[in-house]
Amino acid sequence: MRGEDKAMGKTVLKWIFITLCGAGIIWFCLPVLHGGFAGGSVFGIFICGLGLALLLLYPRLSGRGRRFRLWARAAVIVYALGLAWAAFLTGLMISYQAALPPQGLNVVVLGAQVYGPEQLGTSLRGRVDRALAYLQANPDADCIVTGGQGGNEPCPEALAEKNALVSGGVDPARIYMEDKSRNTRQNLRFAMEIARREGLDTRVAVVTQNFHLFRAVKLAESAGFEAYGLPAPTDPILLPQYYGRELLSLTKWWAEELFLGGNRNP
Repeated sequence: MRGEDKAMGKTVLKWIFITLCGAGIIWFCLPVLHGGFAGGSVFGIFICGLGLALLLLYPRLSGRGRRFRLWARAAVIVYALGLAWAAFLTGLMISYQAALPPQGLNVVVLGAQVYGPEQLGTSLRGRVDRALAYLQANPDADCIVTGGQGGNEPCPEALAEKNALVSGGVDPARIYMEDKSRNTRQNLRFAMEIARREGLDTRVAVVTQNFHLFRAVKLAESAGFEAYGLPAPTDPILLPQYYGRELLSLTKWWAEELFLGGNRNP
């Protein structure tokens, strides 16, 4: 009976894993519903598919001799360590989503996709709306909008952000533009240069999507800010794509912090 119970337990675990991998593949495909399917989704589908492949191939490889069995076990161990790493990074992402910043801070809005001086992408619209609400509640706070012009953008992201905030009633004198950056690290590094040049308080609320808050706050601290996170809403359909990409970006960030002193761009 003990042997049968053990076999039954293995079967149950096998089907649980198959179900999770299948559900993961479906989840990472969801961005297609909103016209998005980029590297983050591809990465997530690859990881889930790799798990299914290992599950199916392990018995065959194990039966082909000691060398194949060792390679199969090594692959499973590496995969399990990768899942543990992803779980650790996910915990870090979640840890920064609950705490809200104090009132009265200056605001730094991180850049994202724009389609014109008056047309913000979904993510950036959420960030600007969140910043607008905070600035309206804190009329003495200033704001640094960030983001240069990407190759597929008709104008700097910072310009579109400033236009949206001014349209929402924010005095243009409260808004400072950083329009040269190409990534999150540069967003914050160049924003710090503006803050020092203009004599602005460097205690800031960094506005970005919730999954991005941990890395954004850490990069802001590296730039010299005393930083707090101010989460903007995330489109749940596009979240899988962003989540997969953030796992890769966080891994790269950790490597840069450990081996390069955080000097490379993320």
